[in-house]
Amino acid sequence: MPLFRWTKKNKIFAVLAAAVFVVAVVKGRGCAKSLEGDLSAPIQRGTIIESVYGIGTVTANKTFQFKAGVINTIHNLFVKEGDVAKQGDALLELDGGVVVKAPFDGTVTSLPFKVGENIFAQSVVLELVDLLDRYLVVSLEQRGALRVRRGQPAKLSFDGMREESFTGAVDSVYSSGNNFLVRIDISKLPPQILPGMTADTAIGIQERQNVLLVPVAAIDHGMAYVQRNGIKQKVNVQTGIIDGDMAEAVAGDLNEGDRLLIRKKVKK
Repeated sequence: MPLFRWTKKNKIFAVLAAAVFVVAVVKGRGCAKSLEGDLSAPIQRGTIIESVYGIGTVTANKTFQFKAGVINTIHNLFVKEGDVAKQGDALLELDGGVVVKAPFDGTVTSLPFKVGENIFAQSVVLELVDLLDRYLVVSLEQRGALRVRRGQPAKLSFDGMREESFTGAVDSVYSSGNNFLVRIDISKLPPQILPGMTADTAIGIQERQNVLLVPVAAIDHGMAYVQRNGIKQKVNVQTGIIDGDMAEAVAGDLNEGDRLLIRKKVKK
C-alpha cells in the first residue's frame, strides 16, 4: 500500500510551493547580481595626472630633396636607397660633371632614377633624411588643443613596443588648415623608430599628488560599495581628475585602506 496518496489538492499545493521557490530563487539571484563583483586593492594615496590623448606621427627634422633646375641626365650614382651618407659625400653626377653632395648625415630614402635616364625639371631625383633627428606631431581636437601648453610632459607608446614607453615635452601648439597640431620634442628614441610611424600619445595637463585613488569601475553615478569589517556599505564618492582606470576621490565617505566592490557587467 503506498505511503503517500497523490491527490488533486496535493498537486495544487506542490505547484504553489514550487512557484514560491522559483520566485525566491529569482529574487535571490537578483540581489546577488546587484552586489556581484571583485574587491579592489586597498585604496591608497598617490599621484594622478590628467592627460589629453592623441595619435602622433614621427617626423624628421632634416629632409633634403634634390630637384634638377633644367632637363638633365644622370651620369653616375654613388649611393642607392637605404645607404647612409655622411655630410659632403658624393650622391650623384649630372651633365657637365656636376656632382650633388650630402648637406648633412642621413639615409637615402628615395632614388627613383637610374644611370643614363633623362630627368625633367623640378623632378625629385633624390631624397636624404636624417632618421635619428626626430620629433612628434600630434593632431588634437579643439577642446584638447586649448589645454595644451609649451613644456607640458608627454608619454609615447608604439604598437609592437608596448613594454617600453618614451617621454617628451610639448614644444609648440599651432594650426594647419583645420587641424590643431602639437609638436613634441623627444630626446631619446631607438633607431628602429622611423619617420612615419605612429604613437599613442598622452600629454599631461595637470597633476595632483598625495590624493586618494579609486578605480573608476567601482563608481556608478557618484556611488560605490565599500567593504568594512566584512560588511558591504553603499557610500558617496565625488571624483576629480580621471586618468585611465583610476580617479581622484575629492569627497565622499572613503578612507585610506578601504576596498571597493568592482561590479561585473551583466550581459543582457
